[in-house]
Amino acid sequence: MEQFPEALDGIPDAVVIVDDDGVVRAGNKQVEAVLGYTPSEVEGTKFETLVYDPDGGEAGEELHRYVVDPQPRSMAASLDLHAQRADGSEVPVTLSLGPFDHDGETFLVATIVDVREERAQQAELHRRTRTLEALHEATQDLLKTTDREFAAEAAVEYVEDVLGHPLAAIWLYDESHERLDPIVWTDVADEIVGNHPTFGPDSSSISWDVFTSGEPAYVADTHEDSDRHNPDSPIRSELILPLGRYGLINIGSTEPDAFDESDLAVARLWAATVTMVFVRIERERQLRVREQEVARERDRLEEFASLVSHDLRSPLNVATGNLDMVREQLSDEHEELAEIDAVARSLERMEALVEDMLTLARQGAAIDETEPVSLAELAGECWESVDTAAAEIVVADDLRFQADRSRLRQAVENLFANAVTHAGDSVRVEVGTLPDGDGFYVEDDGPGIPADRRDEMFDAGVSTDPEGTGFGLKIVAEVADAHGWTIELADAADGGARFEFRGVEPVDDD
Repeated sequence: MEQFPEALDGIPDAVVIVDDDGVVRAGNKQVEAVLGYTPSEVEGTKFETLVYDPDGGEAGEELHRYVVDPQPRSMAASLDLHAQRADGSEVPVTLSLGPFDHDGETFLVATIVDVREERAQQAELHRRTRTLEALHEATQDLLKTTDREFAAEAAVEYVEDVLGHPLAAIWLYDESHERLDPIVWTDVADEIVGNHPTFGPDSSSISWDVFTSGEPAYVADTHEDSDRHNPDSPIRSELILPLGRYGLINIGSTEPDAFDESDLAVARLWAATVTMVFVRIERERQLRVREQEVARERDRLEEFASLVSHDLRSPLNVATGNLDMVREQLSDEHEELAEIDAVARSLERMEALVEDMLTLARQGAAIDETEPVSLAELAGECWESVDTAAAEIVVADDLRFQADRSRLRQAVENLFANAVTHAGDSVRVEVGTLPDGDGFYVEDDGPGIPADRRDEMFDAGVSTDPEGTGFGLKIVAEVADAHGWTIELADAADGGARFEFRGVEPVDDD
């Protein structure tokens, strides 16, 4: 070392000087940290016994060329090799070489950098990347499940196969018995735990506390926790993760403090995924139940419509026919009775009531097909179909949109007839698009609807007219809902009633 600069000790990395015979002639103090040898111990050692390519690849060949022929040449990159430490262990190193002349001899300056920590970080990053990729794939598979128990089985398999934790189980909450029941577990959990316990409010357990609090817990050593369910449990460390209101997942180990922050982060992410899948499965189940209820309700309404059509209309027609015969007989006898007109009005009201109930009963049918509709043309068709007397219609502007023309005509005709009925024969009705472009409106200049009654006006049987059936606006609301629109009741510019259909998407004239 005496013949080489003492400045070598100032270099932060391990550095050795190699002569043209490939023998180490000197080393700095940092050599001991990497190789385990003191500088004096490394002197006289063949350099290729200290660092080498365990695979015998290009890096080893490049090292050999430099050692046997230390001529100046370009080094585009460092060499990734292994170093043989004094204790016999191997460490990955990065080696940089450079020749120099000293007192007429050519030597190599070899810088040896311990890259164990860097390699470990790279390996950990690679592991996490693969874990997240596997998590994504598992999530896609799990989202295809429609059964909660099957989803629980898939979730536990993922914990074992991908996360590498063979000791895991899932408990699901039984609301009727207010307890957590074990549903699925790994084979290792079956061997180590055997019969899995249930957890409830009456027993002391970390799992129940986690479920009720909704906060995950990591128990580094269960034998040091007084709240553990089984004092003799072979499980020493445990991750306990809530699955919302559905249950929890436990991941354990027979070794204390077996999990790190990375394990906890990935496990929490997986628990959140499983919870999301349980939510979706429950919502789909509720949707299926709701669809079944709607189907049963539709069947009842169809039955009701049949009853109205056959059992009520027939006697109503008989009554109307007999009333006409009585009116003719009285007319032949030159007699008139005011009561006859009252009965006629009652029968007409009953006929209107039957028509509206039949229409309402059939509104449950979903809209299957739509077509481009012009608001202006539709308004004209509806106006001609309604007895509007001396009423006036104004179409402020046009709008084209997709709709079931027949169903929509039914709604608009009801609004026109409603305006004439409540505002009088000379009412002015206006149809146009909403200023914000969200749909269209129908308004009149009649007396309007009191603000405190607007919330109930779309309910069946509600009307501001004592003579009204109360089904007209209900039909309008049903038609809007069937199209996926909303309908709002507001004040018209002249103080009358204004019905706004919102959520109506315009279509191009093409």
